[in-house]
Amino acid sequence: MAGQRGIYARRIVARNVRRLRVARHMNQEELADAARLSQSQVSKIETAKLNFKLDVAQRLAGALGVRIAELFDDAKRK
Repeated sequence: MAGQRGIYARRIVARNVRRLRVARHMNQEELADAARLSQSQVSKIETAKLNFKLDVAQRLAGALGVRIAELFDDAKRK
């Protein structure tokens, strides 16, 4: 059960990171550079394949110019 919640949370973050990145006209490499990550890590985050630490989420939020809570917002957005 706890594992399923983790997968669900990663899917929410994946959707939000991609949505925010695209809205800012950034490619994965630009986001990776701004967040001090590799492009491969960003790709894995956006496909919910990477279980990452909170400091990575904070760096992503900073690079996207949002509060960290927005990455975990489960509201359905287009």
